[in-house]
Amino acid sequence: MKNDVDFSEWPWQHWADLTPEKVALVYGEQQFTWQQVNGLVNGYAKQLSGQGVREGNVIAAVSTNNLTVLWLYLAGLRLGACCVVLDPKQSSEQLNDKLETLAATYIWLSDPELNVLNDLHYGGAKQLVFTCLSESYFDSAVIDVVVDAEWQAQRLASIVFTSGSSGKAKAVAHSGNNHLYSAAGLLQSFCYTAQDSWLLSLPLFHVSGLAIVWRWLFAGGQLVLPSADSLVAQLSQVTHASLVPTQLKRYLNELDIEKDTISLKRILLGGAVIPVVLTDKARSLGIECWSGYGMTEMASTVTAKRADSSAGVGTLLVHRSLTICGKNIKVRGASLGIGYYYRGVLRSMTDDTGWLVTGDLGKKTHGDKLADELFILGRSDNMFISGGENIHPEQIERVLLSHSSINQALVFPCEDAEFGQRPIAVIDSTEPLSVKDMNKFLKGKLIKFMWPMNYYPLPDSVNVSGIKLMRAPIQLWIASLYK
Repeated sequence: MKNDVDFSEWPWQHWADLTPEKVALVYGEQQFTWQQVNGLVNGYAKQLSGQGVREGNVIAAVSTNNLTVLWLYLAGLRLGACCVVLDPKQSSEQLNDKLETLAATYIWLSDPELNVLNDLHYGGAKQLVFTCLSESYFDSAVIDVVVDAEWQAQRLASIVFTSGSSGKAKAVAHSGNNHLYSAAGLLQSFCYTAQDSWLLSLPLFHVSGLAIVWRWLFAGGQLVLPSADSLVAQLSQVTHASLVPTQLKRYLNELDIEKDTISLKRILLGGAVIPVVLTDKARSLGIECWSGYGMTEMASTVTAKRADSSAGVGTLLVHRSLTICGKNIKVRGASLGIGYYYRGVLRSMTDDTGWLVTGDLGKKTHGDKLADELFILGRSDNMFISGGENIHPEQIERVLLSHSSINQALVFPCEDAEFGQRPIAVIDSTEPLSVKDMNKFLKGKLIKFMWPMNYYPLPDSVNVSGIKLMRAPIQLWIASLYK
């Protein structure tokens, strides 16, 4: 692995020069060496250039993860353009909001048959045709293509929308350097080398998915795209993976220790509370689990640690800074994005002193055992008051998610004549759970005034295609129940 972050050329060119014959990319039976990756990126860049794509252009790619959209992203970079991947499972209203924000020069639709795409307003964007190169390209060592854009670490390299869990999604712009420093900081603790392979298990429209790609480019390791439906089959091919706890739970449940190959060494977990029983079971199989705290603006992970029984989210990674002012968490550092993007204009993300105010509330615990570990209390805009007591929904959610039957949980305030507001919960569970059942479970785990007064099953209408549940649409749905 590189020890420094500075590349003098495109990262894939660096590895093509250094380790040309090493397998860099795997999809099913297809394998590509770094030399072939470099050649194919050039070939695809020529294809885009022929349709008019130039440095500074924005390409909106409405696509789930697949090999083609990865080539499109890399080929866009090679031309100095920026390919922005958008989730096709969103509503047409959500997609149109994002397209309006991007004001993209080009658009590419991975599956024009999807119904939602009929309602999109391209806003003058030209539709790209992007086709797989012929087999002769796969077999050639180098494709001689002249493309003008040189590697510039500070150039716009990605635009990723925040989850919009607490309101309208913002478009966060990052440079290549932001992503490389993010990768370097994590990999100093969470070891991933040129001899390892990482599964691209998270979507490229989420910063956690994009972070996997840049860790691969930074370390010169292997990137594996899922080609099987079975999670066990996917994970048997790799040493590293980024998963949410429900995926880890599914993997451990489906795994046949007697028959299945376990090549996994490390898992980076995110998106929800992580039950210790899961990480303990993984550890018994030789799999090291890590958890942390991160955000889109900081190009993914900010703090990290090996998963343990502590509710903390680890210690600060290098190339980042973090401060707490009256419980308010502020961050900055080399991985902080270059701004919020709107129709070609970048707006600052920081306050007057250069810090990003995250909206998260936290505290640090000092001492030998938990030296400088960060604890997240919740979000400042989610807090509500019940009977004079401050309630952070996240504290209740953390306990609910420790229930063996609950996969996802969100807590909201509900108006109450006696207490002003009381908590209610929306849950995705494997079995029906009554208030009586849950009160018995919460006894001794939460103070009584924090017990939800009602539980609602997660409605089918809510989009759960992302890494975490979006709070805003569920809050609107809850509000409609109490009209």
